[in-house]
Amino acid sequence: MLYSNELKAVVITENFLDNPKNVLKENCLTVQHFEYLCEHKRNNANELYGATQSVILKFTVRVNAPHQAKAFYKRLLRNGYDNFSLLFNATFNVNQRLDNYEDGMIVNGYVIGIEEDYNSSKNSRGIDEQMTLNVQLLVRSITYLGRERNHINTFIK
Repeated sequence: MLYSNELKAVVITENFLDNPKNVLKENCLTVQHFEYLCEHKRNNANELYGATQSVILKFTVRVNAPHQAKAFYKRLLRNGYDNFSLLFNATFNVNQRLDNYEDGMIVNGYVIGIEEDYNSSKNSRGIDEQMTLNVQLLVRSITYLGRERNHINTFIK
């Protein structure tokens, strides 16, 4: 398997803050696309008020092995909330462990949909080399991670 040294965004199927220096590059899935809209109403004092609308986070990842796809299907079948970490401009050390990242977010939510899309290329054994998953999460909370390791948590009611 080949991995780029300059990944723009990766997703990890856990809260990476639980053990940030033990994140292996091979467990990070490359994000092809993601989108979500999270808005809050604020008053003149800049305080949040009112109900928050449901937030659906959609992202597409490249899957290089079947066990990587199973991680998402297990969460879909479990019907419970889980953590997913999205890290932007992640770098890895010589041991292929997470070294640094520019910024990111930890999304806590429910997997509500998965769609598969297959690439036509095959490896030397004749097996499809690449598959992408389009994942939809019903967001429960988002923790934004800044450059200085500062965190801002947004809970979706």
